[in-house]
Amino acid sequence: MKLFKITLLIMSVLFIQASEAQVKKSRGWKSPTFTIDITPIYAMPMNETKGANIGEFFTFKNYGTKLGWGALFNFKFGAGKQGQYRPYLTLGYVQFQAMDDNNAYIPRNIIDDGYPLRNDSIFNNPVAGQSEIFIRVPHIGAGFEYAFTNVDRKKRMWYPHIGVEMLLSVVTGIYRQTSPNVIIEPNVETGYTVKSDVRVGVGGALGATIRFGKVAGITFGGKYKLYNLIGKKSDFLKEENKMNLLDKKAEDLNTNLSKDRNIGSLEFYLGATLFFGKTKK
Repeated sequence: MKLFKITLLIMSVLFIQASEAQVKKSRGWKSPTFTIDITPIYAMPMNETKGANIGEFFTFKNYGTKLGWGALFNFKFGAGKQGQYRPYLTLGYVQFQAMDDNNAYIPRNIIDDGYPLRNDSIFNNPVAGQSEIFIRVPHIGAGFEYAFTNVDRKKRMWYPHIGVEMLLSVVTGIYRQTSPNVIIEPNVETGYTVKSDVRVGVGGALGATIRFGKVAGITFGGKYKLYNLIGKKSDFLKEENKMNLLDKKAEDLNTNLSKDRNIGSLEFYLGATLFFGKTKK
């Protein structure tokens, strides 16, 4: 989070300076042929990504995270006379996380009988300690954006846009805990890996771009993404201190796996935009 805040502060200072240098009126820029967006994002966990506490991860109610952050890189190609039709490629990373300074949820500090347990009552009584969880989603995708270039037809200094995208994600994660009250290796930080799985998802976006010059500007907006629309599954795994994602309903594995778990987020972005080439007016 500190890196995210520092990056956002630096970008804000740079673009304030750029805007002051562009106080004079625009001569009427043409729409760009290529646009590159580089943006940090703040992500709000949605659907079953969000939980009240980390303990809900182990009862399969949700994934127990509370906040998220990440970054996006978009390469857009402007088609049409005004570059209003914009197919694009996207490369991104988002991390959801939560921390608990009072509880540890695995009392033996080891999972060696396989996961999920058919009887998960051992997770219902956490012990005193500290714990944290991270769900990480690097992803690539292809999308289509429509830009309302007629909003500022004469100068083309800004334009809103809407878009949709398909995403291919690798979902993984880690849970860590430290406790003086566990049976095995007390006061030792222990990590438990959520093994990576590939999922296909979708996203929708609404935003705007502002030009501060012929080649530079900012873009901002919001996106809703559902990362695991296609490919959900739940399997038993017997590897020490490792867990599967378990996002598919599977009551035969554990009675608490009574529904699918969707990994979704509402993401807000603010970043830099670079413009290359130009279309005809």
